Amino acid sequence: MELTLNGVKKSYNDHPIIKDINLKIKTHEFICILGHSGCGKSTMLNLIAGFIQPDEGSIYVDGQMITGPSKERGVVFQEHALFPWYSVLKNVTFGPVVQGVDEKKAVEIAQTHLRKVGLEKYANHYPEELSGGMKQRVGIARALAAEPKLLLMDEPFGALDVFTKESLRKELIEIWMELKTTIIFITHDISEAVYLADRVIVMKNGSIAKDLHIDLPRPRKYHQERFGDLVFELEQVLVN
Repeated sequence: MELTLNGVKKSYNDHPIIKDINLKIKTHEFICILGHSGCGKSTMLNLIAGFIQPDEGSIYVDGQMITGPSKERGVVFQEHALFPWYSVLKNVTFGPVVQGVDEKKAVEIAQTHLRKVGLEKYANHYPEELSGGMKQRVGIARALAAEPKLLLMDEPFGALDVFTKESLRKELIEIWMELKTTIIFITHDISEAVYLADRVIVMKNGSIAKDLHIDLPRPRKYHQERFGDLVFELEQVLVN
């Protein structure tokens, strides 16, 4: 799924949040949008998701203008937003069933994606019985169950401990490499961006300050000299 943003602008109460963004994202790319709080990165994700509309400019997916949400664009939020009254399995089948998929087929789809995130044994558990990391895995499985071409992730690991984050990053790369879904991942963590992304888009004050290709082979190691160089380069963009 190829994504194009042409001259996109967005303001709230006459305060510019997104300023004339022009960006092209290729099919199967893993993109991290990096920046401080308030830089406009989450607003850009909401625009791509179709939750809000730009004041100026346009956003296209495979040549079709985005005018609202679509099952082809799955979203994973920082807060998992699971239905507490549904089991893990039913949370994941909810999307396909709403989209008109036969319930038996929806269960098969859900079970497939629960296996991908390592939670097939927890299908009959309820959200309150899960850890934070497990809940986020369910959120990822739920988004994948709709079989999106583009997966939008808004700081999904931000509230988790460092060990759980590291495990989920590795799992996410494995899922992405298997499914070849295009991913746009919002983060304020520089090391996370370098570890995950093909390209890091740095945002400052509503504009793109840097579009950096990450020229590291996978799997990536935090102690690599080149990894440290890229982290330093991005740090300089953010602080200057």
